[in-house]
Amino acid sequence: LDAERFSACVPRFGRFRRDNFKEVEKKLIGTSKPDPILIPSAVTTPPPEIQVARDLEEAGRLLRRCCDAASILLQQRTLVKNAAAIAAASCQHALTVTLPFPSTDPSKCFWRKGPMRRETQTNLLTLLQRVCKTYQSATAVVQGSRGLLGSRSVTFACAVCVADAVARVKCEDDPSEFS
Repeated sequence: LDAERFSACVPRFGRFRRDNFKEVEKKLIGTSKPDPILIPSAVTTPPPEIQVARDLEEAGRLLRRCCDAASILLQQRTLVKNAAAIAAASCQHALTVTLPFPSTDPSKCFWRKGPMRRETQTNLLTLLQRVCKTYQSATAVVQGSRGLLGSRSVTFACAVCVADAVARVKCEDDPSEFS
């Protein structure tokens, strides 16, 4: 503020005057923080032409894409609105829609109809565990309701059924003691 000399002749008014307002303003505002880096995450798990996995490798790819996208999204939950709900929906879609449900008939079961290698079996079980952990952490953050509790139960039941079918497959190269 620029004022003429002795324009404020009221006693004790001088302490309210700010002739050096630019310096005071800089001290009050402080230094600026850099903008956070937002890493884009493709949460739409399957490409549009894929509704259900057609082979074991594709099932592994879909699960891995879901895990990676949901993990990136959950790490940025302070920057993205409803990140936990979006990650939970992505994991739920991967477990209930894109993975085929096991059948009791071995000739018609997606998981048992062809030979499986031990590394594929281990990879699928590890990815299922990772998706379930991500889904659990995402739904723990979201506000609870009866619908959420029901969808969590169904989603984990689907994951358990698929994991059971994968674990019971006798691998062609190195069968485990469990199968």
